[in-house]
Amino acid sequence: MPKVRRRAGLDPAETRSAVAHLVRRAVFGAPADEIDELAALGYEGAVDRLLDGLDGDDPGADSVPAPEFRTLEILGARQGTAEERRAANARAGEERRALVLWWVQRMVAADRPIREKLTFLWHDHFATSLEKVSLAELLHRQYRTLYDLWPGRFDDLVGAVARDPAMLVWLDGRESRVGAPNENFSRELFELFTLGHAGAPAHHGGSAYSEGDVADAARALTGWSITPAIESVLVPGRHDDGTKTVLGTTGRLGLDDVVAAATQHPACAPHVVSRLWSRLARPAAPDDPVVVELAAAFAADLDVRSLLRAMFLHPDFLAPATRTALVRTPVDLVVGLCRTVGVTPDERALGLLAGLGQVPFVPPDVSGWPANEAWLSTGSALLRLRLADFVAERTAVAERLGTRADRWPDELARLLGIDDWGPTAATLRAAPDARTALTVALVAPEHLVA
Repeated sequence: MPKVRRRAGLDPAETRSAVAHLVRRAVFGAPADEIDELAALGYEGAVDRLLDGLDGDDPGADSVPAPEFRTLEILGARQGTAEERRAANARAGEERRALVLWWVQRMVAADRPIREKLTFLWHDHFATSLEKVSLAELLHRQYRTLYDLWPGRFDDLVGAVARDPAMLVWLDGRESRVGAPNENFSRELFELFTLGHAGAPAHHGGSAYSEGDVADAARALTGWSITPAIESVLVPGRHDDGTKTVLGTTGRLGLDDVVAAATQHPACAPHVVSRLWSRLARPAAPDDPVVVELAAAFAADLDVRSLLRAMFLHPDFLAPATRTALVRTPVDLVVGLCRTVGVTPDERALGLLAGLGQVPFVPPDVSGWPANEAWLSTGSALLRLRLADFVAERTAVAERLGTRADRWPDELARLLGIDDWGPTAATLRAAPDARTALTVALVAPEHLVA
């Protein structure tokens, strides 16, 4: 990618503020000492350090053991007696709950959390749910696919997701065969994953795709099934090998041809960049000037790591309006708090996530979760207070704040990476004790707006 425009030099206080913003957006947040360490590298150095974290192992994340899966045993028992089926379904439910807790704990424990944060964003992008897939091992395998591939090329990621067993179940791809193609995946591939809504103008004018493109892409995607070993496989006799036309490409097209046509289409890069920019910086449509600028370079190589670096170093990423443009999602809030104060999430934390409406591996539909103001409601306010209590009672941070109430706003600002408490500062000073001050800080608007 070409050189990105860099921000003018920052003084130490501005650098720490910028790094704290970067950490909130890119890695869920971090303890104050880690922010100080990154700030000592300078802002660009901090970006490089975070992106360097995409390489190598992650001992912290890997210290959280993955659940034990008994998928074949469950599938076999489901063919047995009523009692065996009940036991199998109960076991499947236990595995689903264990999988969710495993990922949340892994996010908190990670030494290189940018890998987990972006894996979660791609999970939102390619939303797939345990509610239909049912078998936890399939979603665990999809997690590994996203985790392993997203730092590389976007087209490789899309190709892997298109043949992923969990996705084949989720969007009915395993039922799609010659003579009876299922359009669920082909439609979402274009509308959500690569090109955007058909009714919206494409980057270079006109709709990006037609109903004919959806239908012929569905034919090209026929024949994929899942083996007893839970691997995806193309069954030639179920595949439509006839001539199709997809996004201007004609031939005896298959899965890889459809993925190539979609990811090379002029509308793809702006759509993908707008999705990432809207989750990491501020809401923006594909025709936003910053998105157009970033998409021009991304279209040349589809390299996600390079795109992230260009995004984080773009001047607009550190603009005042960008810093207050996003409301923290429940997962971002829970994981960020636990990472910041050193708390390990447990079943109660999962209950709070469920109440707040965002449980990993259980998106509401194929569109993923809502964003920004959708997370703010009177109903969620009480749950956020319970979350603050959950964190406050499990950490010694309040004790470390001391008894000087006049210092609490500054200490909490450093801890949580807040630039300015505004009116909340007076409330923090007036708190009856340090734990109450911490609880107030955790539910304050300045903390909820990322």
